[in-house]
Amino acid sequence: MTKTKILATLGPASFDKIPELIKAGVDGFRFNMAHVSPDEYGHRKGLIKKIREIDDKIFISADLEGPKIRLGTFDSIDVRKDEEVEIIPENKYSGKGIPIKLDDFYKYLKKDDKILIDDGKVCLRVSGINGKVVKGVVECDGIIEKRKGVNVPYVSIPIPFPSEKDKRDAEFCAEAGIDIVFASYTRNVDDLIEWDRLFGGTGILKGSKPENYEGFKNIEEIIQNSDIVMIPRGDAGMEIGVAKIPAYQKMIIERCNVLGIPVVTATQMLESMTFYNEPTRAEVSDVFNAVLDGSDVVMLSGETSKGKYPVEAVHKMDEIAEEAEKYLFDPSSGVNLGEKLDKLIKTGNSADLISKSVYAAASSKDIKAIIVPTSTSYTARMISRFRMEKPVIAVAYDERVKRQLNVMWGVFPLITDRLHEEKEIVQNAVRVAKEKGYVAKDDSVLVTTGFGDYGKGSTNIMRIEKVS
Repeated sequence: MTKTKILATLGPASFDKIPELIKAGVDGFRFNMAHVSPDEYGHRKGLIKKIREIDDKIFISADLEGPKIRLGTFDSIDVRKDEEVEIIPENKYSGKGIPIKLDDFYKYLKKDDKILIDDGKVCLRVSGINGKVVKGVVECDGIIEKRKGVNVPYVSIPIPFPSEKDKRDAEFCAEAGIDIVFASYTRNVDDLIEWDRLFGGTGILKGSKPENYEGFKNIEEIIQNSDIVMIPRGDAGMEIGVAKIPAYQKMIIERCNVLGIPVVTATQMLESMTFYNEPTRAEVSDVFNAVLDGSDVVMLSGETSKGKYPVEAVHKMDEIAEEAEKYLFDPSSGVNLGEKLDKLIKTGNSADLISKSVYAAASSKDIKAIIVPTSTSYTARMISRFRMEKPVIAVAYDERVKRQLNVMWGVFPLITDRLHEEKEIVQNAVRVAKEKGYVAKDDSVLVTTGFGDYGKGSTNIMRIEKVS
């Protein structure tokens, strides 16, 4: 069982393969709400019910469409180099050219700007603007299809968030019991304030997806105001340039690790498995290195939502993560994420001090596991960031919190009744971990949690217990 978690996107290729995907190693499932219409809500609710009947610790996430620029609906066209194409506001479209869903698109462009369509599969250079019509010369051949995404590198284009679709989808997510919702194309803290207006008080984790130029500029404030961060490398690569993505990825992962914020590495991880039953060697290295960088979660998109080999893709990702973790814990590898994080994390509060102490104490061969009774998942996050070889057994009191714990690297979530006295909470957590087979009689375990009404960051005890 790998400590790195696997998130698989559900779609037509995988709706009927949920049991096989879970058996192959999936820890969470994702819905891309950009491709879900209101008449499909009932189907998605049925899938969620089925997932939880099979495995009640699987977390469910959803991405709101967010302020993404998309083409409208039209018949696909095959364009050739040096051909001129007209991009027309959807409300003015009459069958000629290509409709775009942003009526003011023309306002933000100038001659020679690049327009990238469908993750750069088609590239246009702006040759002129005539009224509201943008004229672009094709720089690389390709097929332009309906509803594909549009990027304009290094240009900030203001789009309202949330849209009416986002608001409808948010209501669905709250009613359906989704555990994590990502705000796609997160640009700044204002987008996350809008997220709070949609989901505040629901218990859903606040996810950010900084995949545009403005998000790149405001990345620090976005990370600090998120519960979980996704690194969506497709659109981000179009917006800031693909050569910058590896450094962008490493920077976000390290910053999230330091703060104890779970981080998901996504997009094209095993892309070739959309069509073939084996990944490229470069893709294997990509997943391997994402684990070594410190990703909590590695994600599959088209590979499982529309690909020919969804179950095989999960098997392969699980196999790669397992090999990466062997290397991570091999003393001869020179990779020690825990030691790196121990140096980077300052003891700003009791949670930092206790978690650093847990990391130091857990190196003892006598310690078999770290047990964390938790009501909010905060303490478990602070421990998980050190990427320890010992299992972190998080004992929650709420089913949603249990599922949300499953997004964290190396955390194995369990559920129990809520208790109130310190001694019985500790003893009960150890007992539950033993009953589930994570520890055995006479094992020594570290128990850490927070007591008292001190709010977030109040992790304030660490003790060694012997399992009875």
